[in-house]
Amino acid sequence: RRPPRILVVDDDPGLLRLLTIRLRSQKYEVEPAENAVKALDVVTRFRPDLVITDLRMAEMDGIALLRELQRRWPSLNVIMLTAHGTIPDAVKATQSGAFAFLTKPVEKEQLLEEVARALRTSGFADSVEDWRAEFATRSPLLEDRLNKAYLVAETDSAVLITGDPGTGKELLARAIHRASARRGSGFVPVDCSSLDTERGEEELDAALAEAAGGTLLLRGVNELTPPLQARLAR
Repeated sequence: RRPPRILVVDDDPGLLRLLTIRLRSQKYEVEPAENAVKALDVVTRFRPDLVITDLRMAEMDGIALLRELQRRWPSLNVIMLTAHGTIPDAVKATQSGAFAFLTKPVEKEQLLEEVARALRTSGFADSVEDWRAEFATRSPLLEDRLNKAYLVAETDSAVLITGDPGTGKELLARAIHRASARRGSGFVPVDCSSLDTERGEEELDAALAEAAGGTLLLRGVNELTPPLQARLAR
């Protein structure tokens, strides 16, 4: 197993260096970032298991960074640091979804304890990486699509995937299945253009039964005949 990856974000160079040294001494793989905007770029490339960020930063503060991280990578835990350890700051950070709230100067043992606790439930863990294993990319656009796919995988909603031929629609459908609670059951693809009018209803019913508890992929759903569309709707 690779060592856990931690992204540290702080606009104080001295503290950024200190935190990096402390965490690397514990064999964590650490990437420092001096502001929130750079941190968002780093996450796409570095794929950390945990983010530790300062609360008070220029341009984009820690709360704004936290919310953006939650939108894109909802399973990624964030520990918030601030020199202003007021109750309103702590309440705002925790209400926004921060995993923990630590005041500066942070005691080394307290930091390491919170990091270890956060890593147990955070980030791009192995199980999360497995669902998207067929996608090797540094494209922010594809990362955005994968993040949306991961979010929708947590629901039982119907999903419409569109795109030109050969762009990986079925790959994405399979990834959504692997990321979902249905992954223990079948993934059943059906080519709608091949369903004939005479036996189409039987074939559609058989596919639905086979996919029960799992995922049914309807390739070219727009090619279903009107009677089969009505059957599917029922």
